[in-house]
Amino acid sequence: MSQVNLVELMWGDEPGSGFNQRCKYGYLVAGHSVYCHNDEWENSPRKCRRSWYYGGTEPEYTDENCPGYKPNPEYQP
Repeated sequence: MSQVNLVELMWGDEPGSGFNQRCKYGYLVAGHSVYCHNDEWENSPRKCRRSWYYGGTEPEYTDENCPGYKPNPEYQP
C-alpha cells in the first residue's frame, strides 16, 4: 500500500512535475527529487536512489540497473 508523500502533496503539481522519467515508477517533483512509486517496495513512495538527485551517472547507479526498473513508454528525453 502506498504511503502519503508530503513533498509531492505540497510541490508535486509544479510545472515539470509528473511521471516523466525513464522508469515508469519515477515521479519528478520539479526542482526537488524523483520519487519511486513501485508499490511492491516498502515505504513507497520514496526517493529514487538512482535519479539525477543522487548523481545517477555511474553505470551501477542508473535507472536501468535498478531491480524495480520498468521502462516508461511515455518517456521523452
